[in-house]
Amino acid sequence: MSEAVTPTTKSPAREYYKVLLVSSPGKGKTYSFRNVDPLTFGLVNIENKPLPFKKLFMHHVRPTNRVEAYNAIVELAKNPEIKAIGIDSFSAYTDMLMEEARRTKKGFDVFNFYNEELAKFLTLIKKIQKEVVMTSHYEIIGMEGNMEKRVKVKGKEWEGVVEKEFTVVMFGDNKFQDSGKPEYFFKLAEEYTSAKCPPEIFGEGVYKIPNDVNIILEKIVDFAV
Repeated sequence: MSEAVTPTTKSPAREYYKVLLVSSPGKGKTYSFRNVDPLTFGLVNIENKPLPFKKLFMHHVRPTNRVEAYNAIVELAKNPEIKAIGIDSFSAYTDMLMEEARRTKKGFDVFNFYNEELAKFLTLIKKIQKEVVMTSHYEIIGMEGNMEKRVKVKGKEWEGVVEKEFTVVMFGDNKFQDSGKPEYFFKLAEEYTSAKCPPEIFGEGVYKIPNDVNIILEKIVDFAV
């Protein structure tokens, strides 16, 4: 496996934000990538499915295993042509990681390997000096006496705490209008979810935005520079 991106020895010119887009299937997570720049946005399609829109990305990787996915992210991080990276999805990556752990390890070593490699993966994401937008499914778990929607992850060590590695966590949803047409959007804050977003990025009082990663990246860059 390629080595993780080495952190810079001096402060970056600006901060680079890591974004999680969380929802159940069919709420438009992958579709939200439709308006990004196909020349400067690198997509790691770990789901290995056809995209739900017609666009040819200059850098579109469809890895077949966990190591290929990790290395693809490393290479996109190094590529100066790439301004931002999309990873679809965290859920598919953890599935691949668990499959590898169960195939190559036994007993307690299965989850030891899984937890260690997941920590390396999340550390890699944080070190990248570019925006990273990653999709994920959720599960409902007990948090401080309440049931809360959290990023789905296998095992107990990372349960309910994956979000702490990200500055922005949005929950995707849709609502059917009177015309019968669905409206897809992301929620920046919602009760009983792990959604969070610095209020200055989209403005005070803004808690719902269009389902569009390009808008998210534009607002984050404006906020960060």
